[in-house]
Amino acid sequence: MTRRKTWLAGALVGAWAALAAPQALAAEVTLKAISAWPKTFPFVSESFLPFIERANEAGKGEFRLSYIGGPEISKAPAQPEGFKAGLFDVMFTAMSYHRGIIPEVDALSGNTTAPWIARANGGLAALNEAVSAKINGTVLVWNAGVSFNLYLRKEPKMRSDGLVDLTGLKMRSVPTYDAFLKALGATTVTIQLPEIHSALQRGIVDGFAFPELWTRRFGYAKFIKYRIYPNFMQLDTVIAINNDAFNKLSRKGRDTLSLVSTRFEIDDYYSWKPKIAKEREILNGEFGQKEVHLDAAAGEKYRALANKLVQDRLAGLGTPLSKKLGRLYHGRE
Repeated sequence: MTRRKTWLAGALVGAWAALAAPQALAAEVTLKAISAWPKTFPFVSESFLPFIERANEAGKGEFRLSYIGGPEISKAPAQPEGFKAGLFDVMFTAMSYHRGIIPEVDALSGNTTAPWIARANGGLAALNEAVSAKINGTVLVWNAGVSFNLYLRKEPKMRSDGLVDLTGLKMRSVPTYDAFLKALGATTVTIQLPEIHSALQRGIVDGFAFPELWTRRFGYAKFIKYRIYPNFMQLDTVIAINNDAFNKLSRKGRDTLSLVSTRFEIDDYYSWKPKIAKEREILNGEFGQKEVHLDAAAGEKYRALANKLVQDRLAGLGTPLSKKLGRLYHGRE
């Protein structure tokens, strides 16, 4: 090869590399991610951020999730609007926060279905019909590894049917389980999460329903003397992606993100079990809390009551999709 041809070949290779490099960089899509809670909230730091890290590791060159913040960027109730509009692409939230927009999300409450079962039986796909239609999104991960307990300042009375009697007690509540608390006789009070500590301190409430974790983290544990078992319901926390953002990814990128989500969902579910067990030890030991256990028959009735009130609400929609979701998530025909 002559010197001129060698030089020309080298120049062409260099030019090709210069052209190809920006294209390779441009192929990686940045997805803006937001959470309903602050970055320091345990469920964000222990679930969402690890998901982002895992997704970014697997998706190098295809996509990158960039966490932009929580309610300081957009308050939780307003996040679906920004999500639908594409202001951010990935949203970590409790679907019950958005029941006014997507009433079908009651499918995620009032059940003991494992996330992978909901995937296999078509439940997740059915739910995503509603999520897609209402906010142009798709649920990637359902974080269902944590349930609720009742936490009380006072020793509860028991009803003749073996259920706990909350008559005369003021309980902090949210719409997901408000009907359940009322069915047990409680007077319910709507108090935002940041105000629970003050409400306990001032005696405004006698107790609350809350996940099996984090009462110590928020300073509630020192006010609580009794916890009721069994636990009930499951969290309806999800990681969702805007459909337009998802479709911007390459086929490889979409497949990678979907696979990461499926595997993370299982790992996340089981990661909470040892943490919950450790939390019980600490609450019982260091804080002197007592566990009130309903007997087997009453416990089954207790859980069924919590679930039924949510299931009835879903069934009350009376649509083909709500009936399908009731069958797949709640076993209702």
